[in-house]
Amino acid sequence: GSTLSLMAYEARWTSTDQVPQRLIDAGTYNGRPFGRYDSVDPSDGGSTSRYSLSGEWHDRDRAGETRVSAYAMKYSLKLFSNFTYAMDRPATGDQFSQQDDRNVFGGQASRAWNHRVAGLDARSEVGVQLRNDRIHVGLFDTQARQILSTTRLDDVRETVLGVYGQSTVQLTPWLRSVVGLRGDTARFAVNSLSNPANSGSARASLLSPKLSLVAGPWAQTEFFFNTGKGFHSNDARGTTAKVDPKTGEPVDAVPGLVAARGWELGARTEAVANLQSSVAFWQLNSDSELVYVGDSGTTEASGASRRHGLEFNNRWTPNPHFLLDADIALTHARFTNGDRIPNAVDSVASIAATVKDIGRWSASLQWRYLGSGALVEDNSVRSNAASTFNLRVSRDLLDLTRRPSSLTVDVFNLFNRKVDDIQYYYASRLPGEATAVNGKVVHPGEPRSVRVSWRVAF
Repeated sequence: GSTLSLMAYEARWTSTDQVPQRLIDAGTYNGRPFGRYDSVDPSDGGSTSRYSLSGEWHDRDRAGETRVSAYAMKYSLKLFSNFTYAMDRPATGDQFSQQDDRNVFGGQASRAWNHRVAGLDARSEVGVQLRNDRIHVGLFDTQARQILSTTRLDDVRETVLGVYGQSTVQLTPWLRSVVGLRGDTARFAVNSLSNPANSGSARASLLSPKLSLVAGPWAQTEFFFNTGKGFHSNDARGTTAKVDPKTGEPVDAVPGLVAARGWELGARTEAVANLQSSVAFWQLNSDSELVYVGDSGTTEASGASRRHGLEFNNRWTPNPHFLLDADIALTHARFTNGDRIPNAVDSVASIAATVKDIGRWSASLQWRYLGSGALVEDNSVRSNAASTFNLRVSRDLLDLTRRPSSLTVDVFNLFNRKVDDIQYYYASRLPGEATAVNGKVVHPGEPRSVRVSWRVAF
C-alpha cells in the first residue's frame, strides 16, 4: 500500500515576549497601566510558513515487511524578539530578528523479517535514514521590525545519514532481548556571508548501541531494563565558529553531535483488575547541555550533566465508559560539577478523567502540574510551580450530518489561574532605568480560553 500527504501552513502574529516580573509587580509603565499580557515592545512577533509533500510505500510478504518513505519541505520564519529591552542599545532598543529560509529533503527505508537465531525465534530490522537541509539564515539588530544591522548571515548545508539494525530474540519463554546498533554521520558546511572567518565545514559521527531485556510475565507483571547511547545535535553555525559575530572575540567551535548515555529499570503490571501501571527508575548522562542565554535569546552548549529520576504511570478503565490516567515524574538534574541546570524542573504530574460514549457525548477533565526548578546554577532563585485544569466536551454529529463528524469544545485554563509558561533569570534594562537589573523574566500562560472545532470525515 501507499500514502501521499500534502500540507500547507501559514501564520502571522504580534505577541508579547517575556517581561520582567518587576514591571508586572509595579503595575504601570510609562504612565499607563501594565499587566501580565502587555508588552514592552509592541512590535515583537513574526511570521512563518511551511509547505510539505510526503509519501510512503509499504509491502508485506511471507518473509517480512518493507517500508520506504520520502518527504520534501519548504520552511520560512521571521521572528522579532526583545528580551533585554534597552540594555545593549538604549537609543533604538534591543529588538533583534532571527530569519530562516530552508528547503528540506529526506527519506528512509527499512526491512523487517522473522527468522531464527541458534534455534530461537527472532525478528530483525535494518534501515537507513537521510536528511538534507539547505538553509539561508540570519540574525539582525532591528527596531520596530526594520533591520538596522546584520549580526550574521549564513548559507548552511547540513546532511545527516543514519543506518541502524536491531534484533528481538525470544531467549526463553520468560525472557526476550532487543539488541540494536545505530550509526549517524553529519556533515556541516557554512558559508558566512557576513564574516568569512566563520565559514568552513565540519563532520561528526557517532555509534549508538542499545540493549533491552524484558522478563516475564509473572502474575501479569513483566520487568524491563533498557540501556543505550544517543545524541543531540548543535547548531551547524557553531561547528565552524571562530569569532563572536557581535564582539569579534575568538570562540571555540562546538561539536556537531553530542553523545548521551542512559539506562532505565522498571516494571509493567496489570495485576490489579482494569489497571495498567508502570514504574521506571532512569539515569541520563550528557556530554553537553544546551542552556538558554537571555541576552541573545538563543541556547549555547555548556558542561556535561547527569539526570536521574522516577516515572510512575497509571491507566484505570473500570468500565467501557470511564477512563482515569494518572502520571508523575520526579527528576534530579545537575551538571557534573554539582551546579543546578537552569530551568530543569524537579517534578511534573497530570491526572485526567474521561467519560466517553454516553449516548453521543464524551467529556474529559485534565489537571496538569509543572513543578519548580532552579533558574540559576546556585539555586538561589527558583521558578514558581504551575497548576492548570483543561476541560473538553465533544458530541458525535453522525445523527445530524449523516456522515462521520464531531463537534468539540475545549476550555483551556478552566479556572483562569495566573501561571507562567516561561520563567528565566537574567539582567535586563527597561527604557528609563539607569542600569541593568538582574531579576525574573516571565511569559504568562494563556488566560481562560475557549476553542471550538468541527471535524468531518470524507
